[in-house]
Amino acid sequence: MRLIRRYSSQMHGNYKKAILRYGVYVGLIFSFVLIFRLLLVLPVSQPMSYVENILQLVLLFVFVYLYKRQLPERRINFKEAYTVALGSAVVGSVIYGMVLYLYVLYIDPEMQTRCLEIQQRANVNGEFSPEELQNMVKPSYIAGSAIILNSVMAIMWAMVVAIFLRNERAVVVPQKEKKSKNKSLN
Repeated sequence: MRLIRRYSSQMHGNYKKAILRYGVYVGLIFSFVLIFRLLLVLPVSQPMSYVENILQLVLLFVFVYLYKRQLPERRINFKEAYTVALGSAVVGSVIYGMVLYLYVLYIDPEMQTRCLEIQQRANVNGEFSPEELQNMVKPSYIAGSAIILNSVMAIMWAMVVAIFLRNERAVVVPQKEKKSKNKSLN
């Protein structure tokens, strides 16, 4: 298998702490935007929209940049940048999903009606019965889909952020070292 290269890279900072800290920030900022949109009379009608997608990209870029600035020599490789971005986004998605659940349940119960209207318009071919559509707009379903959609988008956004912010390349492990490592594992 000469086509697959093995890389050796080192994580320089405390990325677990950064993931939790920035993930909480992402979740709180998403929650603030959710409430702010309600106050602006632009209530949310779906779990994820373009606003949340763009906001997630911007927040991940800013937080990985802040993480990079606190590293020694400000050097970050792709793996570390991707790990911090993806972890922060997933933690933020879970927090946002919990807040969205409470939002739909107590603050804006009309969101279920708006989501149902969107689902009915999308159900042109009659693929779903009215009972199935009603189940699709429960608060738990809305919160769960927000978590899943946010996390899936985070995979792509984390990659974009890592590509732009990395400034250290991983070292290719020579063939001889790979063989010696494999022998030591056996």
